[in-house]
Amino acid sequence: MEVINARSIFSPATGFIQRGGFDWTCNPYLGCSFGCTYCYAMFLPQNRRPKEDWGKWFQAKSNAVDLARKHAPKVAAQALYMSSVTDPYLPAERSLQLTRGILAALVPHQPRLLVQTRGPLVTRDLDLLKQFHAVRVNMSIPTDSETVRLAFEPKAPPLARRWQAIEDVRAAGVPVGICVTPMLPLDHPDAFVEKLTAFRPDVLVVQDFHDSHGGFGADTGPLARRLLAESTWSMGDYHRVRAALAERLPIFEGEAGFFPPMSRFLDS
Repeated sequence: MEVINARSIFSPATGFIQRGGFDWTCNPYLGCSFGCTYCYAMFLPQNRRPKEDWGKWFQAKSNAVDLARKHAPKVAAQALYMSSVTDPYLPAERSLQLTRGILAALVPHQPRLLVQTRGPLVTRDLDLLKQFHAVRVNMSIPTDSETVRLAFEPKAPPLARRWQAIEDVRAAGVPVGICVTPMLPLDHPDAFVEKLTAFRPDVLVVQDFHDSHGGFGADTGPLARRLLAESTWSMGDYHRVRAALAERLPIFEGEAGFFPPMSRFLDS
């Protein structure tokens, strides 16, 4: 971990985040210790380190909470995405509490908040999240297989803990989304579809790997593509599961999929 002093904590939304209707992004950290092999953030301009080092480093913005207290008024009532190039609930957040401090600074100003994470630590901050009038917590659950999870995202939290966390968030009265993004190989596709159907998240996002088609921007790392190629999972499998979900739930696909349903919770 490195500690840095940031110049800002709220950045104007750009790219697919902006196209999705968000005004601002908030990243308490740069880099990510989860190090998922498919993460698009390793390709973004903020990351000037070798792509093969993704997951081996992160930077904590030591002045993040002070900056949030100072600049929170400018994001009042606007759509805020937390976080776009990191996870706001990295393991280090347990002690650093940068995300928690930012949330506390935001409550009086009431932005329309989306928290995107795969970290069960989000439940620690339910006392703050419940104070936002327009909020949703999206949890990334891309597979039903711990074997697959360990291959593609070995340092990320176990799937069972994520399911329990999102159940706890919903039980607290906070709207929830589940992001099967990207959909990784599934051991039991039919059972996975049934589980998602029974849970009935407020929003379900389904997506394949990012592909910038040779351009500079969001993409999926070569290791993840190799892992997928070595499996028996195919695009046909992806489309069959997606179709089965679409028969039972409203789903959203592709980069725009994160955003149209935001109006249910984030438009005031």
